[in-house]
Amino acid sequence: MAKSRDKIQQLGFWDSEVSKPSHDDICLWAHENADFIFRTVCPEMFDRSWATDEVHVGQVDSNQSAIDMATAFKSANPRPDPRAFKKTLEFVLKSYTGYQNKMERIVGYADLLVETQLPAIYPRYRAATIRGGEDEIDGYELGWSSDWESPRILVEAKSVLPTVGELMRQIQLYRTAFNGKFVVVSPDDSYAGILAEQDVAFIKYVQ
Repeated sequence: MAKSRDKIQQLGFWDSEVSKPSHDDICLWAHENADFIFRTVCPEMFDRSWATDEVHVGQVDSNQSAIDMATAFKSANPRPDPRAFKKTLEFVLKSYTGYQNKMERIVGYADLLVETQLPAIYPRYRAATIRGGEDEIDGYELGWSSDWESPRILVEAKSVLPTVGELMRQIQLYRTAFNGKFVVVSPDDSYAGILAEQDVAFIKYVQ
């Protein structure tokens, strides 16, 4: 029976760089600099004020005092920058087909997956003083959100660039199993322009 890597190679490529120390250096750099990568790939999410959908007022209806508390908290607490909170090396990309998507297929192994969190303002509740009543909003507090709006970033490390065809074939295959952001990290920036046209970010690695 063919191993998973053999099956991937049959699809048209196998990343021979994985066993090279220079490839490891770039992967470890990306792991340590995940927040920098996040900022580079999604600059619009940094250095700005609170957005309306980041302030969760809660079930207050016409409770003006709760709305006022939320507004005051927002004014007194500038929006912190988003952050990378989970980093997975050699992330396994899988696709699912068949009845109820029960057939699993390994598509490839991404060098690094960066999962992120966005800041948010949430209501803080105190228990209802009347039995059977609803809890009341006691104030607001800073929290972090990891929902569908929080970007997921797939990093491909390349110590030596393959042909642009090979690189894009790999990325397009990964796109069948991943719908987040893609970034290539390499000391060679020859493809930076064409990658941008393909909606792939590029970061130059400097040792």
